Amino acid sequence: MPSGQDNTYFEGEADRAFNVASMKKYATNKQEMDKALEEMIRPFLASGSPSVIDACCGVGHVISFLSEMNPDATFLGVDQTPYLIEEAKKLNEGKKNVSFETGDLFDLPATYPKQFDLSVNWKTLSWLPSYEDALKALFAVTKKHVFVSSLFYDGDIDFEIKVRQHKKEQDGFHYYNIYSLPRFIRFAKEHGAKQVDVADFHMPLDLPRGDVDHMGTYTIPLADGSRLQMSGAVPMLWKLIRIDLE
Repeated sequence: MPSGQDNTYFEGEADRAFNVASMKKYATNKQEMDKALEEMIRPFLASGSPSVIDACCGVGHVISFLSEMNPDATFLGVDQTPYLIEEAKKLNEGKKNVSFETGDLFDLPATYPKQFDLSVNWKTLSWLPSYEDALKALFAVTKKHVFVSSLFYDGDIDFEIKVRQHKKEQDGFHYYNIYSLPRFIRFAKEHGAKQVDVADFHMPLDLPRGDVDHMGTYTIPLADGSRLQMSGAVPMLWKLIRIDLE
C-alpha cells in the first residue's frame, strides 16, 4: 500500500493475519480480475526481456504469476508495508528474475526515473485519497505501458467514500473511492499518455455474501443475467485500463 491514508487497520495482529491470508490465497486460486490482467499484459510481456514494476504489490501474488509468463523479464515489487514484503519474498522464493523492496509509490520517481518498460498498479487507486499523484508517479517510472484497475463512474462525478470497519482491531477508515472516468482519462492525457484503453470488468461467477460486519466481495444478480459486484454497500465498478506512454 502507498501512503496517503489511514492504514491503522493493517496494524493489529489478527488484522495482519487476515490480510496476509486473504491476499496469499490468490496466488493459488487466481482471481478473475487477475486472469484479465494476464490477457491484457500478455502481448507486452510475453517476448523480449521487459522490466516490470508492481507498485503496491502486497504479498506479490500478481508478480508470482506474471513472472511465469516470461523468464527473461525482470520484476520488482514495491510496497510500503514491511510484513507484506516479507510475505512476497516467501511466496516468490527461488525466482531469479523477481525482487522485492519496501518503499512508497510516491517516492519511486526519485529512485527509478523512467526505468521500467511496464508498470502495474492493481486494485489500489480507489483506496487512496485521490489518484493524481499516484498516476504521475507511475508515469515517471514507466517508459511504455501502465496497467491499472480501479473503481470508475462513466460520468463527470467523483465519489469520495470512506469506510470504517468497526470489527477491525484498530480504529480508522479506508477509502473505496469511485472516480470519474472521463476526468481520469483527461488527466492521464494531460500528463503524457498517448492512448488510454478501458475495459469494463464483469464478474463471471456468482459470489455469496459473507460476514456482513466485514467488507468482502459478493455479487447481486441483475435482470439481464449479469452480476453487480459489491463490497459491503459499495458497488465495485471496476475498469481495467492500459495507458500507453509511447
